[in-house]
Amino acid sequence: MNKRNFIYTLALCMAIASFTGCKDDDDPVLEEKPVPSEFIYVLNAGKGGSNNATLSMCNLDDGTVVDRDIFETRNGRRLGDTGQDIIIYGSKMYIAMYGERTIEVTDLDAKSIQQIRAEGPPRSFAVDGGKVYVTYYNGYVARIDTASLTVDKVEVGRNPERLTVANGKLYVANSGGLDWNTETGYDKTVSVIDIATFTETKKIEVVINPCDIVSDGNNEIYLVSMGNYGSVPNTLQKFDEKTGMFTAMTDISGTKLANFGSTLYSVFAQWGAPSTMYYSYDMKEKKILSDNFIGDTEISDFDQISTDRTFGDIFITTSDYTNDGDIYVFDSTGKFVRKFEVGLNPMKAVRVKK
Repeated sequence: MNKRNFIYTLALCMAIASFTGCKDDDDPVLEEKPVPSEFIYVLNAGKGGSNNATLSMCNLDDGTVVDRDIFETRNGRRLGDTGQDIIIYGSKMYIAMYGERTIEVTDLDAKSIQQIRAEGPPRSFAVDGGKVYVTYYNGYVARIDTASLTVDKVEVGRNPERLTVANGKLYVANSGGLDWNTETGYDKTVSVIDIATFTETKKIEVVINPCDIVSDGNNEIYLVSMGNYGSVPNTLQKFDEKTGMFTAMTDISGTKLANFGSTLYSVFAQWGAPSTMYYSYDMKEKKILSDNFIGDTEISDFDQISTDRTFGDIFITTSDYTNDGDIYVFDSTGKFVRKFEVGLNPMKAVRVKK
């Protein structure tokens, strides 16, 4: 090879390397990000049908966003379409991808272990006894064995949303949301699944369009039905152990629920309402603790609330459904901790401490 050809070949190789990351094979180049001692993962749903869900890593120590999509950095591929829920159980993390009909199972560094193909669009998680439970929007609850990652399922009501564990049972909110403009209309039931036999034992009738349900693991179970956004208003209901039914509450309202232990966090953010209410409520004592647990923190475009099941952090996300949203982190007392700008339509966060 003469000198001129050598120089040309060298330049061409350098140009190619700048696009391929200097790899000798077709594997993606995965950057190893430094891991802070305490951080949160934020699942951003993205826009439906756009394949742009992301997983942000945010440093609780210094308030920085370490990586706006740590999943892609760790795995060299995107999460996919429409992230819905995320939960940590043991040494694994589970991510429900509604549009992909997959459940991503990763380690706590967000490195993929297995991608489970769901038989319906996965919606929401609950955990108990070494199993992860997830609602499938086509009318099932699936059970994932956390050791083998095998899956079985049981049929429930139409378009199940959230679910919760209480007294050895799963309570599943069946919304029927996809039938809102049909003659069939919304569902109006909560399915009760016996965990030991993994069978549906009964359905409890509630206000139409039940969506959000939480419990303290025992007899305190709270449910939000969104009604029909017109003649039937959204209704916060409480489970009555004596009657086995849900009854409407009159002292507080809510459109989104979360809890940590026996403290219920109920956010009332009704379209057209003059303000957003942030209630905290003692489920055992049956009394309001605060009608503004976020204090002086100003939050616009409220979207979601969740809590970390281990540390008790409260996460509130904002979204205008067009631009990247924010997540506000509060401790279990409502004290403001951090605010992070994350991805499009942030849904939920989980906290990791190493």
